[in-house]
Amino acid sequence: MKILTADEMRNIDRRATERFGVPSIVLMENAAIAVVDALFEHYASAERVALVCGTGANGGDGFAVARHLENRGVVPVVVIVGDRTRIAGDARTNLDICERLGIPIFAIADEADIETELAHVADCDVLVDALFGTGLNRPPAGVHAGVIRALAELRIPVLAIDLPSGLDASSPAPFEPCVQAEVTVTFAAPKLCHVFEPAALYCGEVIVADIAIPNIAVDEENVALALITPRDLQPLVEPRLAATHKGTYGHAGIIAGSPGRSGAAVLAARGAIRIGAGLVTVMTDAQTATLVNAGSIESMTDARGDLAAFLERKDAILIGPGLADDETSYADIRATVAAIELPLVIDASALNAFALRANELNPRGLPRVLTPHPGELARLTGGDTATINANRIASARAAARATNCVVVLKGHQTLVAEPDGQVHANPTGNPGMASGGMGDVLGGVIAALLARGADPVDAACAGVYLHGLAGDLAKEEIGDTGLAALDVADRIPKAIQRARSF
Repeated sequence: MKILTADEMRNIDRRATERFGVPSIVLMENAAIAVVDALFEHYASAERVALVCGTGANGGDGFAVARHLENRGVVPVVVIVGDRTRIAGDARTNLDICERLGIPIFAIADEADIETELAHVADCDVLVDALFGTGLNRPPAGVHAGVIRALAELRIPVLAIDLPSGLDASSPAPFEPCVQAEVTVTFAAPKLCHVFEPAALYCGEVIVADIAIPNIAVDEENVALALITPRDLQPLVEPRLAATHKGTYGHAGIIAGSPGRSGAAVLAARGAIRIGAGLVTVMTDAQTATLVNAGSIESMTDARGDLAAFLERKDAILIGPGLADDETSYADIRATVAAIELPLVIDASALNAFALRANELNPRGLPRVLTPHPGELARLTGGDTATINANRIASARAAARATNCVVVLKGHQTLVAEPDGQVHANPTGNPGMASGGMGDVLGGVIAALLARGADPVDAACAGVYLHGLAGDLAKEEIGDTGLAALDVADRIPKAIQRARSF
């Protein structure tokens, strides 16, 4: 599912109408029907609905909604904000119909009208926000700002058309003031503000409605940002066939752990086992191997130290969790990474080994996935954590290009970036997962998916989605405080079942 900016949505609309001949008034009509359907689904007992409309196309959607509500026996009350003489085109057509139907229409031309005119909607059950659409690119001002603040004081549930007024479709940062919606109905695809916080917090539940924009009109925009959905995972979560065995599901090798850091190796192994790897072997030192054997009884260990022998009959490798952080270890890690041609996940201490050496991670273009948190990415690229957190999409995209690897930038709304600039945003996960070891589980999950033959991008996207969904299931069961990485690993099979059912 693509995530659009305002400009991209504008181009798609234009392509749909001018190239493919879909009349704009048909798109407006379909949008109105989608909004009405959402209203009846979420507010089935509503008898009076206020529609606060601007003078542009978003207001036109509101006028069309009012027509349909009138036909369905709900009393619509329309309030127009701004210069009514500016209403034109399809919006004017729908306003004219509302007038002929005798729908109550009130106007707020300036701030002096706000209190008087909004009194007409104070007893409504639901308020439809149709003030601004995706074209807003500066804070609401004057009468519009006054109306938005006054609407908050009415304490009526809000359904927003396209996006809550006060959001910039292309930014995660809300303007002030901004409408707080319970439900938002957007069209064709989510916009950036619907997905990324804090803007997304103003949207409530987001419904993406199909309004008959041709798929090709979206595809030709070559959008470089997408939302990971359960549909994307289906090939990797299909039920197993009867005539399979452990060899069918890949052998994941994990190079991890050191004295005092055995837990990271255990958790990586647990992640790989729980996502469904046929076989898992952890290469570590002899002291750590004893603890890994006790902590992950289904996996195997290899303490021989012979890399070539370890790589035999493996399908993918994870390197990094719990390895020592010193220069001797870093040199060994770099030599090991250079010797591995199998699909490879590079995490934790293995990333630190390449600090300021991003171009050395994948000079041969092998299938490789990096899984840094912002601090590790800062060390890798020479940036700083604050800048990365403030520009996560751009930072992930730049890192993928610089390293020639798929980059999983962990954190709230984890991102998966490809070297060609494509970025995928993960919607699962919760604050309860902010604890040690979560990344180790994720590394094992992605490595196991690679071992099963998944493409690095697919493995990364499926891995972060299922890992986050397992965290969400754990939160449902035990709350968001005290979640442990092992809790998440143990719920991955349930996450797979849930993903199959979407």
